[in-house]
Amino acid sequence: MVGRGDDLVVAGSAPRGPANTGSAFDLHHRGTVFILAVDLVLLVYGSLSVLTAGGLVLPAGTGFLVGLPAFLLWGGYRRRQRWAYWPAVAVMMCVLLVFLFLALLHMYSGVSGSALDLVLAGFLLWASFGTWRRVRLHLLPVYRSSFLNEVHDPEADLQPGEMLAACPTCFAVLAIRPDALSSADRCPHCDQPLVSEALAARHEEEA
Repeated sequence: MVGRGDDLVVAGSAPRGPANTGSAFDLHHRGTVFILAVDLVLLVYGSLSVLTAGGLVLPAGTGFLVGLPAFLLWGGYRRRQRWAYWPAVAVMMCVLLVFLFLALLHMYSGVSGSALDLVLAGFLLWASFGTWRRVRLHLLPVYRSSFLNEVHDPEADLQPGEMLAACPTCFAVLAIRPDALSSADRCPHCDQPLVSEALAARHEEEA
């Protein structure tokens, strides 16, 4: 089918627009930098709140001493420094576990008759799912190579008939067979469709 491979690459790329001025990885990295900043603030504030709620009197300057490493980690991750990669993943995992714990507490209260708790539980589960997707993406060797600016040629591992394309949802780089893709195919990392139904239908009409 003429042109099918080119169309699929476009379908697997980040949406075009004025804001899309960088690569798929750069766009995702900027989003993760913001998420990491929010996670660090929540983690530092939550830790200090738990300590003070238990009656512990914290010495002056404790907030600065705890916040400084968090700020250094955020800066290191933003500058894509090697040492900050896995600590940032660990922070996101900690926040993920906190979200899940709080979601269970709100679900328990919601079952007792509090509609607001059910809404909060749903929000926390949604936040947990988004955080897990970002954590899982960091486990991909190709993503880590891009973060570290390492030279990597994934095309060297391709089998005959395969080509590279990026998932339009999580930007994971995948080896695909363009002539075998359909709207039923989903990303193995985020479980979202690789090809829209409209694009698949257009190619079926052209076939």
